Amino acid sequence: MSEEWQQYIQDTRTQCKYGIKCYQKNPEHHKQYKHPPQLKVKANKKQRNNRFQPYNKIKTSEDESNITVKNDQELEKIKDNNIESQPSSSTITENDNENNLKCKDVSSHDIVSYYDRDVDPSILEECFLVEMPPDFYKFYECLNKESEPIEKILANVNLQLIGPYELFLGKLPILQDKDMYLIHWRFYYDPPEFQAILKKKGKSEFHIGYYRDDPKEKPVFVARNDSSTDCIITPVSENIFGAVYWFLQNEKKTSPFISIACQKMMENVKNWAEEHKYSLEEFNMKKRIPNTVCRSFHSAGIVVPYNKKTQLGYRKLAESDAKIKKMFKQLSEANSQTEKDKVLSELQPVLTYASIAMDECDFGTGLEAGIALFCSGLKELQTSTLRNLEVAYTLLRREAFKKIIQMHMKHRRKGPEMSVLNI
Repeated sequence: MSEEWQQYIQDTRTQCKYGIKCYQKNPEHHKQYKHPPQLKVKANKKQRNNRFQPYNKIKTSEDESNITVKNDQELEKIKDNNIESQPSSSTITENDNENNLKCKDVSSHDIVSYYDRDVDPSILEECFLVEMPPDFYKFYECLNKESEPIEKILANVNLQLIGPYELFLGKLPILQDKDMYLIHWRFYYDPPEFQAILKKKGKSEFHIGYYRDDPKEKPVFVARNDSSTDCIITPVSENIFGAVYWFLQNEKKTSPFISIACQKMMENVKNWAEEHKYSLEEFNMKKRIPNTVCRSFHSAGIVVPYNKKTQLGYRKLAESDAKIKKMFKQLSEANSQTEKDKVLSELQPVLTYASIAMDECDFGTGLEAGIALFCSGLKELQTSTLRNLEVAYTLLRREAFKKIIQMHMKHRRKGPEMSVLNI
C-alpha cells in the first residue's frame, strides 16, 4: 500500500461522498472532508460462466457483434475514472447541506442581451447540441405568415413557444457560459433525450418537445409531459404539426371561451400540414416497440445498438420495474436515515449488476438503470443517477446527452418557469 493511501486511511476526517470525482474547490470543504489520492486502479477481468446468473458470462468476441464498442484502452480509462461509481448504502445518500448546489444566477446581471431574431439558425445546434428537424422551422414559418403576432396567436389557445423557438422571437439570451443553454426550459423530469419547444401558458408544467434516441440523429417523435404530475413521456405525433393539432383538439374542450380560437387554429394547422406534406396522425407506438430494448420508467422506451444473435448490448435489470418502483416509494416515505439505508442496501445490487453489464458491453442496461434513478426524482439517488448516465452515454458515444445530464443534475429544479433567466 502506498504512503498516500496509508495517510488517507489514517485520516480521521469524514470521507467526501464524491470521492476522486469531487467538484468542490472551496478550501473549507477540503478541510472538513478527506479525499482519496488520485490513483487509478484497474478493474479485474474475470471469466464468467453464465451471462444472466447473476450477470455472469463468458466474454463474447467483438467480431461476433455488429455493435461498435470502445477499444480496450478507452474502456479501461472509463472504468478508472468511475472506479468509485458504485457507492455503498451509506454513501449513496445525498447530504442535504452539500447538495445545496449553487446555480449561476444569469438574471443577476443588470443587462441581459439577446440574439437577433435574424441570426443564422445554425446557432441553435451550437447552443443545444442537437440539430433541429425541418418541421421545427416549417411550423414557425407557417405561423409567421399569419396577420397577427405569433405570440398572440398562440396565447389565444394557451400555448407558448419556448427553448430554441425563442431565437426567432428575439428572446434567446446570449450567455457567456454556453453550457447553461442545456438547461434552458429543461423541466424536472426531462431526460437528455427530450427537448421542450412548447408549453401550456401560465403556471402549467405541461410541455411538448422532441424525443431523440441519439443526439446525432433526427427526433423519433414529438412527445408531451406534465412534470407536475409524473415523469411519463407520451409520444404524440411524428412532427410538431400533429402534436399541436392534438393539443388543440383537447384544449378546446376545456372552456367555451377558447374553443373558437382553437377550432380556427386547428383548421390553419391542418392546411399548413397538408400543404407541406406533414401527417397529423398520432404516433403509433407499436411500430417503435421492435426497436426498443425496454419500456423504461418514462415509458418512451430505450433504443441502443443490440445484436439479437449474441444478445450483446442489453440485458434486463436484476429486479423488476415493479420491485424497483416499490423501493423508490419506500425510500421517499422513509422517516429516518436507518430506514433509508435499509432501502438503499436493497437497491445497491441492482446498480452493481448494471455496472457489471456495462463492463460486459451491455450498455443499454446502464442507461435503463440511470433513467430509472432519474425518473425517481429522489435527491438521495442524485449521485448514482449521474454516475450511471455519464458512463452509459460515454459508452454509447452520446456525448451531447452526457453534457446535458451533467448540467441538469447540477441545476435540477421544479416548477413551470424553466427559463435559464429564472435560475
